Amino acid sequence: SLRSRQTTSRTGDDDASSPAIIVDPLDEVATPAEVARGDYSDLQKKRTAKPRRPLLILLFCVITCAAALSRYMLNSSPLNHQTQESSRESNITSASFAPMGSIIYGAKSKGDETSKLVSEAIKAGFRHIATGGFHFEYDEAGVGEGWKNSGVPRHELYIQTLFLAQTVNGYRATNCKLEHLCPPPSDLSIEDQVHLSIKSSLNNLQTTYIDAVLVHNFRAKLQPYEETIQAWRVLEKYVDDGIVRHIGVVSVHDEEYLKRLLKESRIKPSIIQNRFHSNRGYDVNLRPLFKKNGMANQMFWILTGSAGGKVRNNDKVTAIAKRFNVSNQVVLYLFTMQIGGAPLIGPKNIGHIKEDVD
Repeated sequence: SLRSRQTTSRTGDDDASSPAIIVDPLDEVATPAEVARGDYSDLQKKRTAKPRRPLLILLFCVITCAAALSRYMLNSSPLNHQTQESSRESNITSASFAPMGSIIYGAKSKGDETSKLVSEAIKAGFRHIATGGFHFEYDEAGVGEGWKNSGVPRHELYIQTLFLAQTVNGYRATNCKLEHLCPPPSDLSIEDQVHLSIKSSLNNLQTTYIDAVLVHNFRAKLQPYEETIQAWRVLEKYVDDGIVRHIGVVSVHDEEYLKRLLKESRIKPSIIQNRFHSNRGYDVNLRPLFKKNGMANQMFWILTGSAGGKVRNNDKVTAIAKRFNVSNQVVLYLFTMQIGGAPLIGPKNIGHIKEDVD
C-alpha cells in the first residue's frame, strides 16, 4: 500500500541507528539487486574485487535518482497527504481519548432543537454527550450535527449512544438514515440488530468511533438475559476492533442480573445508567457492587423523579441551597457526584446549561 511503502521509506531515511554506508563509485558499487533490497552486507568483500565498468556506475546513478524521484512523488501526492492526515487523526484519538464526564448532557426529547442545544452545551463546557439510536425520543443525527458545529475536536468529546432491541419499549427506526437498510425487517436477529445499530450510529454521529454504547432496558422491564448477552457478545467485538470504547447497561436494578452479566461477559460493563429514584432505593444497596467492579454510575431523573420533585423541594435541600447561595438543582447534582455518580441532565434553557456546567 502507499502508506506501508511510505512508512518503510521514511523508516529507512530517519533511522539514526543504521550505519551510514558511503560508496565510492570509482572503487565499488552495490549491484541493482542489492539496491532494490537494501542489502549491502557483501559490500566490504567486494571492495577487494576489480572495479566495475562505467556502465554499472551509470546504472547505479539511474536507480538512485529514480528511487529519489519516486519517494518525492509519493510524499507530495494528495492521496498520501490524506493518508497522513488520517494517520495523524488516528494517533490523536488513540492517544488522547476524552474521559467520561463528571456531568453529562442528555439529548433526549430535544426534537428539532437537538443540534443547536448540543452545540451550545459543548460551547458552554459539557464534554460528555448522551444520545440514543433507534429510540423515538432522540435525534441522533442532530447530535452529530451539534458536535460538528461546536468547533470542538472529536477527540475532546465523549459521545455515547444506546442499542435498543426491536422489542424494547421506545424502539423506533426513524433515526436510521441508511438507504437500502432502513427501515429494517422485523425478523432481524439480535446480532444483526446490533450491527445495524452501530452502523447507523456511526453515520448519524459523523464519527469513526463511539465512546460508549449502552444496552437499553425500559425502566423496570428488563430484557431477557439471553438477548442481552447475545447483544453483548457482538458489542465486545466492536470494542476489540476499536470502534466502540466502552459498553454498559441501562436500568438494571436487579443485583443477580447484573452479577450474572459481570460473570459471563468477557469485556465487563464500564457504565451502568440508572434512575435516581426512591422506587429503586436510589441504588444504595447496588452502589458497592458498582464501585467494586469499576462501573461508572450515571444517574437520570434526578430532578423529575421521586413523586414529582419531592427530593428537589425537600426542606433540607432548600436550606443547603440557601446557605451556599445556589439553586436546589445544583445541590442535588453535587450530592449525586459526591456519592460516586455522574448526573445525566438535559436543560433546554441556555442559561441553565451554563449554570449547570459551571
